[in-house]
Amino acid sequence: MTIKNQKDKEFDTLMAHIKRMQSRYFHALCAFYAYEGMLEIAAPNIVGKPKAAENVKTMDRYRNFFVIAQEALQHYFFLELGKLFDASNQSLHINKVVNFTQSNLKKLTVGAFKEYNQDRQLLKELTERYRGIEHSDLTVIKDLLDKQKSTIEKLKTYRDSWVAHDDAKKPQRPSISAQEVKDLFDTLKKILNTISGKLNDETWSYHHVEGDVKNHVSRVVDHLRRFEPYRLKEIDADIKKKYKTLRKAK
Repeated sequence: MTIKNQKDKEFDTLMAHIKRMQSRYFHALCAFYAYEGMLEIAAPNIVGKPKAAENVKTMDRYRNFFVIAQEALQHYFFLELGKLFDASNQSLHINKVVNFTQSNLKKLTVGAFKEYNQDRQLLKELTERYRGIEHSDLTVIKDLLDKQKSTIEKLKTYRDSWVAHDDAKKPQRPSISAQEVKDLFDTLKKILNTISGKLNDETWSYHHVEGDVKNHVSRVVDHLRRFEPYRLKEIDADIKKKYKTLRKAK
């Protein structure tokens, strides 16, 4: 194997890690906003008393679904965040991506970038403005992680003892606020976009996710409230019609 191919392999591997992390990040973020959206449509101070009351009534009508859905969404985004901030050698997490980047700085060259993007449009222009990752970038990234250290520790305790396992002797349940969860997501976004932006001139924007997901949650509940009664009446009428037909046939 040539030195050139070795360099290309390291760049390819890092980009594959980044794309996997971005996909997991997106799904976890959607789950968080779906969970938060379910809480908000039942909050009088957010949607108003009349609408909140109607939404609560609708969700209560299908409570066996909504109660489980809320719990499942909460468990999902906490589990995924825990995995994304993990520190094990076996799994892919943000620390592994950062460490891999640091260990291979000399291999993440403009030549590796060019080889990885050989079929990309405007490659000449992209190559000319290639920035790469520097040690100063990694220092900033590590500072971002250090600032979240206490929240990450609480997240690990909650995930290990309350979500992933049902420990007989649990430690006190850590309190993790919605803002702390958002800060964790923001930290991940900044790190992933810093690495992919400087190495591959590619970043992801998630500014639309909150609005889209919460709008979808609201529309589902609104649809159940406004149109489901008519659908149930149609079903009931159809059953009665079939029953009458059967009686006449006898």
